[in-house]
Amino acid sequence: MRILAINPNTTQAMTDDIGRQARKYARPDTEIVAVSPPYGPRSIEGHFEDYIAAAAAVEMVAQYRDDYDAFIIACYGDPGLYACREVTEKPVIGIAEASIRMSGFLAHNYSIVTVLPRVRPLLADLVRSVGMESRCASIRCCNLTVLEIEQDPRRAVVELINESKKAVEEDHAESILLGCAGMGPLDEEIYNAVHVPVLDGTVCAVKIAEGLYDYKQMTSKVAAFAWPEPKELVACSMVLQEAAKGKPQRLAAAGNGRSM
Repeated sequence: MRILAINPNTTQAMTDDIGRQARKYARPDTEIVAVSPPYGPRSIEGHFEDYIAAAAAVEMVAQYRDDYDAFIIACYGDPGLYACREVTEKPVIGIAEASIRMSGFLAHNYSIVTVLPRVRPLLADLVRSVGMESRCASIRCCNLTVLEIEQDPRRAVVELINESKKAVEEDHAESILLGCAGMGPLDEEIYNAVHVPVLDGTVCAVKIAEGLYDYKQMTSKVAAFAWPEPKELVACSMVLQEAAKGKPQRLAAAGNGRSM
């Protein structure tokens, strides 16, 4: 199968790390392509950047919806996730939702360890939207920006281990979720320090995508993720204008297959 992993920020070094981490755990027959949008913020640490990145992610899914079997939104805020599901029948998986749901198979609860304190409200809203708020022991933040994790991974390991230990010892967390795609390559070091499951959302998303592909399951088109209502988009790209036409003609002719 072919998976497009979209890093919604525009930092190429982070996109490269996401691709390497995804390929490390993917099956040999799974092709992973990691990309960034052509426009948007260098990092995402608030609602303003999240909304810009969401628009870029939707455009990329719409552009490549015929070329891949599944899509991953590789940012822990899952920007644009629901909108992306409207423009394709293929599975679209956000790394935050993936890690939160997968943690439920491994532990009674979880703590998210993430970047600057300003992202805590954004992630708290996300946890509620996933429906796993009652299992969230805490959201712990480091004094690190997204780009500082990329630039100084040794400092990041020290701070993440410190916050992860506090989550386990003080908040009684039974698993740790890495709340930034750039933290993924640090998962094993953190596990060796805290000895509870440590989940990188990108890897969780890859394994879920592979499972859905094997099971031949597609995105439901009944209501929440129905195709966009056909309408004019003013001054938008041709990719978005095509997506705004609703159900693609190739599907209208061939039927939805296993879409629901």
